[in-house]
Amino acid sequence: MKKIKSIPNAFIVLIGFLIFFSGCESGKVQELNIGYIGPLSVRATDLGIDPSNAMLLAVEEYNSNRLQDEPKVNLYIEDDKWDEANAIPAYKKLRQEHDISIVFISNTDGTVLVQDEILKDHVILINPLNNGELFRSLNKNSFNIAKSTEQTNGLVANRIIELGLKKVALFQFPNDYMTNATREVKRLLDLSEVELNIIPVKANQTTFIDHLKQLKEDDYDAYVFFGYKEFGFGMKEARDMGITAPFFASTVLLDPEFYLNSEGTVIGSEFPFFTPTDGNFTLAEEFLTKYEKRFDHSPSSVWPPMQAYDAMNLILSKVKAINNSKDKHTDFDDWLREALLEVNYYQGVCGNIAISRSGASKGIYFSLYKYGSKENPIEKIKR
Repeated sequence: MKKIKSIPNAFIVLIGFLIFFSGCESGKVQELNIGYIGPLSVRATDLGIDPSNAMLLAVEEYNSNRLQDEPKVNLYIEDDKWDEANAIPAYKKLRQEHDISIVFISNTDGTVLVQDEILKDHVILINPLNNGELFRSLNKNSFNIAKSTEQTNGLVANRIIELGLKKVALFQFPNDYMTNATREVKRLLDLSEVELNIIPVKANQTTFIDHLKQLKEDDYDAYVFFGYKEFGFGMKEARDMGITAPFFASTVLLDPEFYLNSEGTVIGSEFPFFTPTDGNFTLAEEFLTKYEKRFDHSPSSVWPPMQAYDAMNLILSKVKAINNSKDKHTDFDDWLREALLEVNYYQGVCGNIAISRSGASKGIYFSLYKYGSKENPIEKIKR
């Protein structure tokens, strides 16, 4: 019988070390998939196309500069056509086809609808465009790295009060964001005893003549259009029938189709907006230069891609540390949630961002602007 030779202790230690090291390496996150759901067609495309480009730019920059132990990030994009009914199908497609761990979604109604899905799947949701009281009652996996609905739309009410206008008609598109914007305007106007007539419209409504005739007869001295490109038709109808009262609108007024539908009558309207001068001017200008170079055009409206770029970069700043900060016993969503809740100062293109315990961000503040001309539509109102 042959004698079995003993294995040197040093060799056993080496094998053990290699097994241990291999096990550690296999436990590292090599790739992470992120999804984005936004409007790439039909309506409000300025809230989807440019933001998706901005997030893609952020991901490309991250992947080009990431260190060896930082995971590669993939971004997958779905078109919801700015229709809440498409939110859950788009989300399920991203989960089934790409196993996403994080989802960005622009639509307020869609954000609300996918709440049960993301919690069940342990997915973190980021809304990079809207942030209001409604969102602060959503589940623990939802975050809003964006403007404040109340601060932004309150600017319209405050301007109406400042101008001494007393009888206001407000046309409201039927979604959660415009409903909440209207609610804030009503709250502020009520405090100043300004009469407000809220007129709900249908999603695809393109004529408002019947309402406008009555409003003209009743001598309303201000008109607010809280909605999308269809309200351009309403502005044209109002001016054609001799209504000269000032127009106010929402943050999406720079959608090129809004101007086309209004046939230029949008000029002179006042609206909440955000430009590089409202944020970190130097970083914002650097971002917009890179955006134009990468996509061969400038954004039609700068605030949606600026916010989306900040939101994605903030997430990536946490994701890059996953292999050094998350232990194997902690679920991904628990780890990322706690990491985001610790954000007290993030220097982005929109300003210095913090995240509260509710998941809502602070630090992005809009100003009031006027639609100057087709060539130069953004004129800041001096007050």
